[in-house]
Amino acid sequence: MRKSISKLMASRRQAIALGVGGAVTLALGACSGGGTDGSTTTEETPAPVTPGAIVAADEASPTGYTVTFAFDGTGSEKAIESVSVTGPFRHIDPALDLMDEKNDFAPQDYVAGQYASNYIPSAGMEKGWGYTEEMTDEDGDGVYTVSFPLASGSYAYSYLVKYEGEDEPVTIEDPANPSPASLNPNSITPTGDITHSIVYGAYDADRQGDTPNLDFVLPATGDVGTLEYVSYEGMDGVTQYLGVYVPTGYDANAADPYKVIYMSHGGGGNETDWFAMGHVDNIMDNALAAGEATEALIVTMDNSHYEWDFAKIEENVLKHIIPFVEATYNVSTDAADRAFCGLSMGCMTTMHMYFDHPTEFAYLGMWSAADMDAVKDTEGLDYPTVMAAVGTCDIASEKIMPNDDEQQKKYEDFERWVATQDLPNIHCDGYVLGSHDWFTWSQCFHTFVTEYLWK
Repeated sequence: MRKSISKLMASRRQAIALGVGGAVTLALGACSGGGTDGSTTTEETPAPVTPGAIVAADEASPTGYTVTFAFDGTGSEKAIESVSVTGPFRHIDPALDLMDEKNDFAPQDYVAGQYASNYIPSAGMEKGWGYTEEMTDEDGDGVYTVSFPLASGSYAYSYLVKYEGEDEPVTIEDPANPSPASLNPNSITPTGDITHSIVYGAYDADRQGDTPNLDFVLPATGDVGTLEYVSYEGMDGVTQYLGVYVPTGYDANAADPYKVIYMSHGGGGNETDWFAMGHVDNIMDNALAAGEATEALIVTMDNSHYEWDFAKIEENVLKHIIPFVEATYNVSTDAADRAFCGLSMGCMTTMHMYFDHPTEFAYLGMWSAADMDAVKDTEGLDYPTVMAAVGTCDIASEKIMPNDDEQQKKYEDFERWVATQDLPNIHCDGYVLGSHDWFTWSQCFHTFVTEYLWK
């Protein structure tokens, strides 16, 4: 079982990286057709549209690239009324006030320097999430399409299919480009990302300017590590699964054991999220190839299973996950060679781990949350290097969504506490361009591995 899942992961990652199979392609050629002599060719019958998401260089696009989504509805057993694509395709202009209602740009209105955000603060909680555009079937062949500009980064998208006679649309993954969250069929906790397919946009310096260059999330073009999902027995006796990334060239018999980064997802997630949506395997592959990171294994876990009981999660990590990893892989048993990080509820988990067990990890990453109930005067708080951050449009920031009642769950709560302490090992990095989304968290992880870990 373990070997077959690993092979499936490697095959899928290679297909995405090379743009084969017609599902997700990042084409660097021009959108228009051309003859071998450079002349433009005209076809009397248009070539059939390939189902999936195709990204192509486009001189007419403000980002330099255009994505075309194509949904093939010809095999549907029900009559389709409409199909829409939805995802984090809106943009924010950093030069404008976040609460300015004009600071909400559709992909067609993109201007260099803007950044993608899954949440638009000025639109509010009801209308601020995501971007949806209806697709068309102009020639009546049952294939629905839509195209718009796409900037650098990874975009999780879904289709909203409305059937005739039904009140609400059904949210599905792209059948031609299945969600990478489905690559561990043995997950015991469902993830909300199971209906999210992935399309990658590339960076064009001339067109995108100060827009964040997020190409570090794209599949590496050279050697890549191995991602597999392995089973272990948790603290409650239940068989659970870990996502394990092993860097390229991993040597099980190396005299110098490897370091390990342990990672927690957020609410509604499982062990697949950081790989399927956060692309930490791609980030590490690219960072290692560029000489920007230290070789390390990445281990992700399912904390939803414990319903965010932090005491149980800590026991599971320290007494079950870490011993399993140390017994299975050639990794160091020294706390100096371990890191732990998480997003949202995983950030709260990391904070509890810090105050309860500050000397178990040499590095901690806390992104997009806080839980000041975790704070206690524990010996060793000055040991680990801590990196905390939040998105500019993040609901985990009090600037976007204040605390309810007397809660202290926001990034700024922790930042204020740090200001009262003599703990220079804690680094509050402030605001990352993004929201409570994978744009923010992928950037946080990239900074974590390239600027903090084992430097």
